[in-house]
Amino acid sequence: MESFSNRDKDVFLITCQKMIDRGALMSRYSRTKELDIRNLWDKEFAGDESRGEKFYERVFLEYGDESVSELVTAQVGVQNISNVLSKIIEESRIGLSYLEKSSRYVSYKEKRDGKYLYISPDKAGIPREFEDRYEEFNNGIFDLYVRAYQEVSDYIRENFPFEKTNFYLTNGREVKLGDTEISEEIMRKAYESSVRSRALDETRFLLPSSTMTNVGISGNARAFSRLLERLKASGLKESGVLYEELIRELRNVFPKLIDNVENQHGRENLDYLKGIKNYIPLKIEENVSHTNDLVKMVFWEEENRSLDKVISAYYFERMSGDFQSTLDAIKSLSISEKREIINKISFMRRNRRNKVDRSFEHVYYTFEINTNFGAFRDLQRHRTLTIQRKKLSTDYGFEIPPIISKIASLKREYQDAMNDSLKLYNSINAVDSLSSQYVVPFAFRHPVLVTLNLREAIYLTELRSTPQAHFDLRNISRMIAQEIREIHPSFSPLFKFLNTAEEELGRLSAELKKEIKKQSS
Repeated sequence: MESFSNRDKDVFLITCQKMIDRGALMSRYSRTKELDIRNLWDKEFAGDESRGEKFYERVFLEYGDESVSELVTAQVGVQNISNVLSKIIEESRIGLSYLEKSSRYVSYKEKRDGKYLYISPDKAGIPREFEDRYEEFNNGIFDLYVRAYQEVSDYIRENFPFEKTNFYLTNGREVKLGDTEISEEIMRKAYESSVRSRALDETRFLLPSSTMTNVGISGNARAFSRLLERLKASGLKESGVLYEELIRELRNVFPKLIDNVENQHGRENLDYLKGIKNYIPLKIEENVSHTNDLVKMVFWEEENRSLDKVISAYYFERMSGDFQSTLDAIKSLSISEKREIINKISFMRRNRRNKVDRSFEHVYYTFEINTNFGAFRDLQRHRTLTIQRKKLSTDYGFEIPPIISKIASLKREYQDAMNDSLKLYNSINAVDSLSSQYVVPFAFRHPVLVTLNLREAIYLTELRSTPQAHFDLRNISRMIAQEIREIHPSFSPLFKFLNTAEEELGRLSAELKKEIKKQSS
């Protein structure tokens, strides 16, 4: 296999077979006089199969330099794990990227070898005396999931029939049945896909956290090391098993590199992570009550100070002089003058993909968000958020999705299932607080503390308020934007592409676009 995509250009792919050799070679850029790294490969690497491993071993032993491990990457598939574990995996914000099986687009009606797709009680670490009740609960709630999917689908078709549906292209132009440009077949396929998506958005509330999922992980060796530490420190039986399986596989790609997790420093850090996990230095009186607010801002800065920070940072990048001089000049402006600057910056944006400047990252907000676990899973995908969360529990009540709440008999079954979950959770929690998480359905609230900057707030709320977003995320997005606009009205113009329209079949335009593309390809 050729080690480079070309030998005569200044831009080339490093394609040598072993990933660890690629990282070792790239790391030499900082300390070699060679004008072309390809020549260095020929001299030092080509004839020594263990050269990369030796290099990394020396770097770690002699210098303790972990940063070079960011030059080596791997793609890993992790399958048949629970939604409890997948959320622990996805807490990494830097160095790892994820793609997870979506409960919004993939149905969990099917069985494998006669069993629904939930993790077995032994893998979940369920105490032996609760194993039968655990199996009975999961089978029952998956049975209800299957029935609910059909009932919700029927309700949508009855109340939002195909013949009366308004179809719009993504540019906003309406198309009607009988349109010569777009066939009825395409429109019907888009409609059925939208019905399916809407039904899955409703019924995912029933899925228990024991539901199995698959995650693709791509990232560098340093980030994988941090993931392994987090798995080891979690205390979950399932995490411990994945730790052993993952480190075994990663040793094939990162020999020597990944072993730092189990050296003396790695063990010391692991002891720290385990110790800090439940460490409370000063006992305070616990308040068992909780807020019913979906979104509540808990920390923010005074508006004029926030304007000064954003605008002075914006001007600093574009003008000569030091920051203090720029800040003093901005402080001397009136509020109306500062607002006019924000308005003019906002005017430059033509669509939501025109992201605001980095200057807006200097203002932060902290929210307490009390949404259901299903919606949290979507929120967690925004990696720049600082999120702190409690363990999964039934302590904060559950939510009933809109359509299920309108079907009386289904609503009763739904509530019964949630109450069954609560009882089983309490029983298991009294014996093992960690494994009790597996019987908590997505419908139960999962309070989180979220800190984000203004730039991310604009991006998140505009993206997650679009029609194709889950209705929970649309509500959360609008409430975050509203809270910020109330606290800092000067920033209101920045939320230029926040969507406030309600659409029952939110994915319809996107599905129509997809079907049109499929036909034309």
